[in-house]
Amino acid sequence: MKLICNGLDLSSAVLTVSKAVSSKTTNPILEGIHLKCVGDNLVLTATDTELTIEKTIKADVLMEGETVVTGRIFGDFVKKLESEQVELSKLDGNELTIRYSDSNSKMQVFPAEEFPKINKDINENYFELKQSDFKSIVEKTVFACATDESRPILKGCLFEIEDGILTAVALDGFRMSVVEKEVLSGSGNFKAIVPARTLNEITRLLEKDEDLLKVSVQKNSLMVSIGSTVLISRLIEGEFIKYKQILPTNFITNVRINKQLLINSIERASVVAKSDKLNIIRFDVKEEFLNISSKSEIGYVNENIAINMDGKDVIIAFNGKYLLDYLKTTDEEFISMNLNSPIDPCVMKPLINTDYTYLLVPVRING
Repeated sequence: MKLICNGLDLSSAVLTVSKAVSSKTTNPILEGIHLKCVGDNLVLTATDTELTIEKTIKADVLMEGETVVTGRIFGDFVKKLESEQVELSKLDGNELTIRYSDSNSKMQVFPAEEFPKINKDINENYFELKQSDFKSIVEKTVFACATDESRPILKGCLFEIEDGILTAVALDGFRMSVVEKEVLSGSGNFKAIVPARTLNEITRLLEKDEDLLKVSVQKNSLMVSIGSTVLISRLIEGEFIKYKQILPTNFITNVRINKQLLINSIERASVVAKSDKLNIIRFDVKEEFLNISSKSEIGYVNENIAINMDGKDVIIAFNGKYLLDYLKTTDEEFISMNLNSPIDPCVMKPLINTDYTYLLVPVRING
């Protein structure tokens, strides 16, 4: 193989695909980036078998061919060549020659045939959304995915398409986030559990908010194409939690409150509460105001916020971080907090556009 390409294009492509390079593996080939020059393109691919990212850039291909370079070393090297025209060639043996200006370098390579074969025939089911809507859905759910390995099914977000409505659900045992959005088009009803890592990588690739994003699913795989980049991910297999059974439908107390005032108060209370690993913020809900307080070895915070409230007074406590995770991802000016007792989950929603629901389990307190 032999080609000439722009150094900045090459460095950018390596940076994109390197997110899928395996960092913990006993198989050295998975630490590599597959390079294939064909036609007038150079195609770079990396995979850890769970996530695959492929990026295509323009190149002056003098001889078609393919090889596999060590991802980290190759990436670090070409990053220093962003202002150069770069020639890559592998004519024989197990070395790649890199020429730039009046200089050259050589790197060890792996046989291309050892690199995993990538299946891009994924088209059984699909849905389409604007890129901005997809970003918003991920932002409002992925933070609630579990991060530990004890329940792998919860390390992903459920995407459920039913009658043209996408419902995205994430939960970790302490909170649950549910977002609904009408899709622009789709193949019908289906479900998929998408790893949180995959969702984060997709959003990093999105650049044009008004453009459409097509998400294709087949069996245990997902694929998206964004410009000259293709991302393929393995889905999480298994039965997701029956989330509809978790959401309460009746409440004793309903509170309507200004979101920004609530954020400001919780952030101040959290300064004191952070010395406690549970970051406990106490809410004393009364008819005309919400009393927010926290205490620790550092000190004490006590504030009142005006509210509209229907129902009974209640004293309840939450992890302050979990509250802020929700409040900072909703766009509405006012939110509702729906409560039953100090030990029952709180359900929060925007006051107007109620397509974003957050359930939070309280922290038990004495008195």
